[in-house]
Amino acid sequence: MSREQEALSWWKANAMKYKRMAVLARRYLAVPPTSVASERLFSLSGRVITKTRNRLQPDMATTLVFLNKNSHALE
Repeated sequence: MSREQEALSWWKANAMKYKRMAVLARRYLAVPPTSVASERLFSLSGRVITKTRNRLQPDMATTLVFLNKNSHALE
């Protein structure tokens, strides 16, 4: 049994004990049914890292993509 299967089995067995956490576990441990989310992220990365910004350090590029993706939460 893989670690992923062990985690899912544990959450299934303990869902009633940790109800709210089980909801989050289902949301974040589940595999997305499509690749749309990752394709959108790659598209966003292409808009952030342009020819004029080609010297960005990886951590700065990651930060800019994160802020762009989550800017709605700041408003």
